[in-house]
Amino acid sequence: MIKKITITSFVFLFIVSCSVTQNDAKKTYKAEDLSDEQIANYNLKVEEKRQIICRNEKSLGSNILERKCYTLGELKQREEEDKDKLRNDQSKRIGGNTG
Repeated sequence: MIKKITITSFVFLFIVSCSVTQNDAKKTYKAEDLSDEQIANYNLKVEEKRQIICRNEKSLGSNILERKCYTLGELKQREEEDKDKLRNDQSKRIGGNTG
């Protein structure tokens, strides 16, 4: 009886320790925390739209520069959305001045 409990406990502990190790191996990092060299190495391994670009930007209302990182896909999408908003705003101004 004690032998069964000991074996069961050992198997349980073994399984739990393996699952903890797997979770640690899948740790995620923020791009802002990586060095330029690490980002360059990452960019060599991924497709273009997933490559990371980091730049120093000022937050709205602040003069302090912060490192912000984006994928090329995010930047292109943001650029398209900004262009659409600008066109939409300009067309509202032109159409609204019929007075």
